[in-house]
Amino acid sequence: MLLAMLTAGVQTALAQGIDSRDYNRGWYAGLSGGPSFGQATFRSITESKTNVGAQFGVFGGYQLSRLFSVEALATMGWQKQTSLDCCPYWLSTDGERTFAPVLNKQGNHYRDLEAKTRWMRFGLQANFNVLSLITKPGTKWSVTLSPQVSAVTTRTKHLATGYEQEFDRQWHLGLGGQAAVGYRVSKSVGLQLYGGITCLTGSRFDNIPEHFHKSNLLWEGGLKLSYHFGKSSKSTPVVEEPAVIAEPEPQPVVEQKPVVEEKPAPVVEKAQPVAETASVAETKPETKAVPVELPVIYFANNSSRLTQREADKLDGIAEMMKAQPDVELAIYGHASNIGSQSYNLRLTQRRANAVKALLVRRGIAADRLHPVVGKGIDREAATSKNARRVELIINEK
Repeated sequence: MLLAMLTAGVQTALAQGIDSRDYNRGWYAGLSGGPSFGQATFRSITESKTNVGAQFGVFGGYQLSRLFSVEALATMGWQKQTSLDCCPYWLSTDGERTFAPVLNKQGNHYRDLEAKTRWMRFGLQANFNVLSLITKPGTKWSVTLSPQVSAVTTRTKHLATGYEQEFDRQWHLGLGGQAAVGYRVSKSVGLQLYGGITCLTGSRFDNIPEHFHKSNLLWEGGLKLSYHFGKSSKSTPVVEEPAVIAEPEPQPVVEQKPVVEEKPAPVVEKAQPVAETASVAETKPETKAVPVELPVIYFANNSSRLTQREADKLDGIAEMMKAQPDVELAIYGHASNIGSQSYNLRLTQRRANAVKALLVRRGIAADRLHPVVGKGIDREAATSKNARRVELIINEK
């Protein structure tokens, strides 16, 4: 079952796309700790007593998407168990359970015994952030369900007045899981409040004979502190770097304007300047055919961020607009058919706004960029990749 859930999680993670997650894909590690309880024939919580143990551990894993991650963990803990009031039995030192003491045998009443257990668990779990299915990318909160399989070793000691007996170590297959509510404090640091249960196969971990009470489990809770090592190479701040470098390049093109102003000054005999002004005049109508050549800006699924490659396309557009100050552009955002119409309408508006903002950073006046409209789902696009785009069109005057 765990393998099936892991397979489904990986498929869903790939379907979401790299940029649809809250944080970058990558490795993480952390520490956990909190109270621990045991429940077998003897229990940590009974009608008359509550015995709180402790546990701590380390974990590490790989975040594939907002929804899914895989995690390995190692935890150790200890707690004390006592009998329930409904068990008025006597236990001999050789493990025989009776209602009363047996002649010529040593033993203790259940009510006088304590079972102290130390345990270690080595597990593998799949984490499903179910909150990501109903929230937008970027939310810092998470609600995680984590099925788990583990190998658990336990060792128990029986204690009573004047009596102590330690039993051999036992190994169990553990099946269970955790539930957690988390908050991302920063891009790299996360906190989770969690609780978990592990059902153990095999003999009772408390070494008390099984009778009536069938449970054999450990459960714990506490806090998890994690550190994420995700790369930041695809973050948007990198996109801003070319904006400073790109601005000086179009400067020489501005020389065309002085050429036009010099037209009345020279005598007609100077054929070359006249020819230059004519060529300048001819460039304006030619630019009206540019819309066919304007590049299309593509986006990842469920994202309004520009990758470095797509942002570089805006450098050439900015150069053209600086050389031709009369040109104005319309910006239209589009999306694939993944998700609802209302969500994609907002997403396409964010994409159009992002392109406009980067052009403004490259020195283009905002009033030359209109309209800026998100058109929602493009159902006529050949593929989802082609649908996730922003188109720039020169406004006709």
